[in-house]
Amino acid sequence: MANEKRDVSPDASRSGAETPSKRPRLDKPADALPEAPAAAAAAAQSSAGVEAAQAAEKAEVPSSPAPARETDSPSSRGKQRGGGRGGRGGGARGGRGDKGAGKQGPKSRTRDRNDTPREGSRNAETAAKAAAADASGAASTGAGTAEDDKRDKLPKKKVAVLIGYSGLGYKGSQINPGTETIEGDVFKALVAAGCISEDNSTNPQKVSLARAARTDAGVHAAVNVLTLKLILNPPSKADETSIEDHINSFLPSGIRVWSILRVQGSFDPRRVCDQRQYEYTLPTHVFLGPKPGTPMYETLEKARAADSSFDATAWPIIGASKDFWSAQPEGSDFLADVQAKKTWRMPREVLEQIRTFVQAYEGSHNFYNFTVGKDFRDRSCQRVMRKLEITEPFIVNDTEYISVTFIGQSFMLHQIRKMVGLVMLAVRSASPPSLIPETFGPSRIHVPKAPGLGLLLISPHYTEYNKRITEANSKLDELLAAGRIDDKAYGEQKRDAIDFVSLGLKDRIDEFKQEQVYKRMWSVEQDDLVFSKWLNFLDTFVGNDFDYLNPKGVIPPSATYKKGENPEKTRATNADAAAQAPSAEVAPPSDDEEGLAGDDE
Repeated sequence: MANEKRDVSPDASRSGAETPSKRPRLDKPADALPEAPAAAAAAAQSSAGVEAAQAAEKAEVPSSPAPARETDSPSSRGKQRGGGRGGRGGGARGGRGDKGAGKQGPKSRTRDRNDTPREGSRNAETAAKAAAADASGAASTGAGTAEDDKRDKLPKKKVAVLIGYSGLGYKGSQINPGTETIEGDVFKALVAAGCISEDNSTNPQKVSLARAARTDAGVHAAVNVLTLKLILNPPSKADETSIEDHINSFLPSGIRVWSILRVQGSFDPRRVCDQRQYEYTLPTHVFLGPKPGTPMYETLEKARAADSSFDATAWPIIGASKDFWSAQPEGSDFLADVQAKKTWRMPREVLEQIRTFVQAYEGSHNFYNFTVGKDFRDRSCQRVMRKLEITEPFIVNDTEYISVTFIGQSFMLHQIRKMVGLVMLAVRSASPPSLIPETFGPSRIHVPKAPGLGLLLISPHYTEYNKRITEANSKLDELLAAGRIDDKAYGEQKRDAIDFVSLGLKDRIDEFKQEQVYKRMWSVEQDDLVFSKWLNFLDTFVGNDFDYLNPKGVIPPSATYKKGENPEKTRATNADAAAQAPSAEVAPPSDDEEGLAGDDE
């Protein structure tokens, strides 16, 4: 679908006059999912390339094809070192450089190794023996071995592989032996397609595999970037088939290779990346307050009663939640509550409050509370969030959703999921937006990470790299026009910008997002109630971990973790809550990749 997602009526967006009945329905082809302005701006920046970038280092382009490297032979080493003991032609015994050459005279200078040896010399004898041995070996080699040698000699090039994938059913993106991962399936497909030789098929490090971002279990990507060395013209590929289509024939429909591009030798997909754009989609009913009688409800009521200045009328979500729960039959069970929540539509005032919370993340902050295995003093926890925006609500399968766009320089493991998790807890508990800045301080708290189901990597951006490529290609054009390089050298040195819009991939990627990501995401939520079970686990939690959800927006000592304690392993259990409800209704957060603290969501 070409740009089918996120078109919003400007009048409705400005005036707030949109009513729940008029919200777009994504299960109807005529409606389009609204798009956050930041997402459109990021796409424009990516396609513009050089206009939005800062001044960058100019790319160096040789004025002519690079000369052939001198062979590392004993004679050439003698030249480099000035001859030394026993060095021929580079200098006299023990001499250096030209002085030695001068003493020995021009006749003693070393011939090129390809020159024909003097007849009767030891070199000629050695060469003859080597040739005889080669001929003997070739004669005794079978056709199969010759074919293997031919494959081994196929040239490998460093490339960027643009891929998209649905993370459902995978334990993450990064390759991990013995575990189902996205990169694992991609690597197997590259081997099957003949793009990686059998000798290199057992170890991704042999082909220098790297990635722009790694994603958690169940997390998706519209575009991610891998780099590695590939055989670009494998024998099994038909001439009329593109290398991308050839590789895709070995991949499941939930993983696609969009494009394979030659890149500069120094290109690092993670370090060269200027910024990354993510999107998190979630049902709006997760912002409803906890059900009366649950431990979370009782904790919030106690905190509000202790604050004499608290004004419930200032928080629209309190009134909306009260109206919703009072309309439910007394003693309703979990499944009945979920069905009722799906019909709930979020008031405009609540949406605006959510926007306020989300925008509090913008800027440069210490996000150590939003990852694992990091200390407050760790400088790597300082991250820059450039833009966060929320779309207008849209409806799928009679459930209302919103999407949050995250544009940042880089993200740590679990960071976005924890950022979303805190916003959900803060809004539904009527905690003030000032709670968000409090989490950037030294107090260590337990921030639960939202389900990975809703997270989608839109694309990494390479504005500065693309600018350098544009400048380098312009110089190559000048050299070609002046006749200083030929077409072959031009083709070898020319590189493409890493921008799926300029590459003409946008329509295909949008269709993939709709069919392989969004539809599967909504179907899983419809059948498995992922978000509802996650919230039910938190609402039935017994302990002090969430005492920071209070009207003052402060973090009390009871909610903090001491040095050495792990916030990912709660200090209390849900034994009492689990005993009161069927296990299917209480879904604890998964511990996917908890031990892999570091960069990338």
